[in-house]
Amino acid sequence: MGRVKPVLLFLVLAPVFGMAQSAKDSRDNLKQLRPGQKIEVVDTSMKSLRGPFVSVSEEAITLQVGKSQESIERSKVVRVSVRDNSHRTRNMLLGSGILGGIALAAAYIPLAASSNEGNSCGVCVGAIAAGFGGGAALGAIPGSRTVYRAKK
Repeated sequence: MGRVKPVLLFLVLAPVFGMAQSAKDSRDNLKQLRPGQKIEVVDTSMKSLRGPFVSVSEEAITLQVGKSQESIERSKVVRVSVRDNSHRTRNMLLGSGILGGIALAAAYIPLAASSNEGNSCGVCVGAIAAGFGGGAALGAIPGSRTVYRAKK
């Protein structure tokens, strides 16, 4: 009886999670892009083009690459991704907290052992600082989210 409840819960919630995901294969998602927004387009030859979004039509998607505009035919677009900077501060705080916490937990035993002798563990303090700083640096890396992916 104890195993039946988790399985039943999974079967009830699985369709809910499936509906919560947006259909990334819908070309309508490209209409939410704003001109000037940084995007990445991957074509069927796996060539990646990055630059500010210009426009989208039924025939192609256009972006600014260097000083020229590049259009990729609709049939050749495999994926369109958008650079997502909106959560950078949150990600920095999360990364700092997670890596800093791991470093603090790992350094706790040497710190506790050396504190009885009146010595401090400089390496431990440095490791903790590096954990917090490294986590913040990892969180600052901008991510991207896929707006459109072609059907297979």
